[in-house]
Amino acid sequence: MTTRAEADQQEEREWERTGRIPCSDCGTLVRTRTLETLPPHNCTERRARREHDATDQTTEK
Repeated sequence: MTTRAEADQQEEREWERTGRIPCSDCGTLVRTRTLETLPPHNCTERRARREHDATDQTTEK
């Protein structure tokens, strides 16, 4: 089982290797030079779309 600290370290190593890190709000991999801030990536719209799609799938069943 992975602890949160281990997961954070793994994310940071992956970012150092690829230059990308997942947004904690929407999950999108975003290319960034620093871990302090992420560039604009339509996070709010992506999250709203995913929530809408999830709602549509539950009502179809």
